[in-house]
Amino acid sequence: MSSASHRNFLENTLKRFLVSFVVPVAITALFVISASAQAPSLPPPPTPSYQFSSDGSSVCIPVEVVADGLVFVQAKINGHLAWFILDNATQGFTVDRDYAQQIFLQSSSKASARGGGSNAIEAGIVRNVQIGLPGLMLTNRNLIAIALKPLESAVGHTVDGIIGSRLFDDFVVVVDYEHRCLSIYRADEYKPSGKERILPVVVDQHGFQFMNATIGLPGIRPISGRFLIDGGANTYADIYKPFSEAHQIPPPTMKLLDEPGTSTGGKTQSSEGRADWIEIGSYSIKSPPITFGQDVEGLMASSDYAGLIGAQFLERFTVVFDNPGKRILLTPNRKYEDRAEYDESGLRIRADGPGFHRFVVTRIVPDSPANNAGIESDDIIVSIDNHPTQELSLTEIRSMFRRPNAHYTIGIIRGNSQLQIPIQLRPLL
Repeated sequence: MSSASHRNFLENTLKRFLVSFVVPVAITALFVISASAQAPSLPPPPTPSYQFSSDGSSVCIPVEVVADGLVFVQAKINGHLAWFILDNATQGFTVDRDYAQQIFLQSSSKASARGGGSNAIEAGIVRNVQIGLPGLMLTNRNLIAIALKPLESAVGHTVDGIIGSRLFDDFVVVVDYEHRCLSIYRADEYKPSGKERILPVVVDQHGFQFMNATIGLPGIRPISGRFLIDGGANTYADIYKPFSEAHQIPPPTMKLLDEPGTSTGGKTQSSEGRADWIEIGSYSIKSPPITFGQDVEGLMASSDYAGLIGAQFLERFTVVFDNPGKRILLTPNRKYEDRAEYDESGLRIRADGPGFHRFVVTRIVPDSPANNAGIESDDIIVSIDNHPTQELSLTEIRSMFRRPNAHYTIGIIRGNSQLQIPIQLRPLL
């Protein structure tokens, strides 16, 4: 590969990864990767290929769904088992830099990138890798190597890599959130059941899907725009600053909470409030929390589209991502009519330690139940109603703190003291 071709490969590798928690923590990175040094002349790379175990499909691969709709699947990188986030709005395949070193993957070149904040991100390219999913082998694939391990404490799960839009480019991908399974079909092998509702999408040059959505906000006329469909963003919807400014939203009567975020590229700023509804096609979710980006640079300052529709919306359906057919197919599941929940505690928590069972308070929302109860940043939560948190996941704890008007006694370790603190939840939005 010539040095010019090498630069072109890097410049056309766009990586975006967004995790936007209702908690809310935001981890955002928009990678436009360019070569940091001119590469030597290299031979042409092998052509990417794939092989199914049988009949052009791999049906119902088990997945875990955590942290408000993030889908985790186990796959193998050159035979080494790893946990991947499935993210249709990340281009290509991504591996954690430290994990890559652990399994002896070598970066053949270096790159720089710009993330959701203002800091530069160091990245590498790992070439000609095999990625094995149950029933499907992907060969001669290139990986972007960046630091993903910092995401783990926010999601409470191992993050070794990301399977992105290259999978969605080549196949029909079905995510059954209710039954926790992923199915992958060769495009000519997929046959709809007839229960799905078909929605057309625009697929851009990076393999990302966009469709029109309408959001109802209190006291003003509904706002419509073009939104990225993003299964790797655990939010109902994010609205970017240029679109907000153009439409003079959020309205002044809307109750908002300021929520600073954490990004692979630095800090991000946003506020959150409850919309009246979000509508895509004939499907509508009532009273969802949504995020208004405040950044003036990075992903959430993009003016190319209104924002994104995320995994909290999608997980109410079985979702068929059909990039070859330029469509998404939706079938509502049992969660479709459920109330759109939001944290009622004011606790912002990270998970670390063995198995991600050590829960540390990172921030307290002002004038919230947690603030009024006297819980402090850096407190360690060891029990809830005398139930040890060692037996709970971060996702389960966050779910408990969304139960309307629930009352708990929270066991806290603060320095050398052990405390039992009662807390009465109440709506914050």
